Amino acid sequence: MNKLLASWQVWWLRITPREQRLVMVGAVALIIGVLFWGIYQPMAQRAELAQNQLRNEKQLLSWVENKADEIAALRASGAKALSPLPFNQAVSSSARRFNIELVRVQPRGEAMQVWVQPLPFNQLLSWLEYLQQNHGVEAQFLDLDKNDRVGVVDIQRLQLSKG
Repeated sequence: MNKLLASWQVWWLRITPREQRLVMVGAVALIIGVLFWGIYQPMAQRAELAQNQLRNEKQLLSWVENKADEIAALRASGAKALSPLPFNQAVSSSARRFNIELVRVQPRGEAMQVWVQPLPFNQLLSWLEYLQQNHGVEAQFLDLDKNDRVGVVDIQRLQLSKG
């Protein structure tokens, strides 16, 4: 290490004062460049990305809260009209009608656990509203996650029951 330092000192003393100033200015510019492009700019980009994600999450939360209020209002407003179809047939036929792909249907006592492919949230609401108004079927549990596509939800858990 001492040899390296000594060789740098010898080199520094051999160059002219003008070259020394040029090397110092270049070193300062290099340090500023490394600090800016190596530290500040990546941090600023990450902060902007985090702010965008937060804004998107807040918009999604607001949208879901509005839709939850809409669902609650729909539940409270309508009387149940019972159809003559059996529970499982009402669910499967209405799913076909609304172009909803049922992955799996499993009876759970008086209820039914349903697994569905990802679908637009409005389509899900329309289907659930139809089930409630025409077949007296209600969602007991509904657990949703957002999907990568806008307006599309992944249904983690959907449990339906009749009347």
